[in-house]
Amino acid sequence: MKKGGILNPAICSLLAELGQADELMIVDAAYPLPTDGHVIDLTLTPGIPRLLDVVRAVNEELVIEAIAVPEEIKDHSPRIYQELLKIVGGVDVDEVPYHEFKEQALDVKGIIRSAEFSPYASVRIVAGSAF
Repeated sequence: MKKGGILNPAICSLLAELGQADELMIVDAAYPLPTDGHVIDLTLTPGIPRLLDVVRAVNEELVIEAIAVPEEIKDHSPRIYQELLKIVGGVDVDEVPYHEFKEQALDVKGIIRSAEFSPYASVRIVAGSAF
C-alpha cells in the first residue's frame, strides 16, 4: 500500500500516463462531462472533495507547466481563483471564455470531477517535464 500522496488508483494511473504538454482537467460538479472522455468522478457529497483539494494533491505529484481557467472564475469565484494561483505558483495562466474552455476539454487525456459547487471552478492543467 502507498504511504501517502494520491491513493486513488485511477488518478495515479492518469498522472503516470501524462507526458510533457499533455493536458488534464479538474472540474466542478456541474461541469458538462463529455460522453466519450476519460472521466474520474470524485463527487461524494456537495463540496467533498473541493476543487482546491484535488488541485493541491495533483500539484504535489505532477510538474505543472501552465493552466487555463474560464475567465468568468475571477468574477464568480474569486477566492477559488486566487487560491488556485497560489497553489500552482508562477506558471503561465490562460484565461479563456467558458465556451472555449469547454471546447478545449475535448483534447485532454482525462477529467477529474470534484464536488465543488462554486461557479466556473474548473482548471485545465498542462503537464510539464521534470528534466
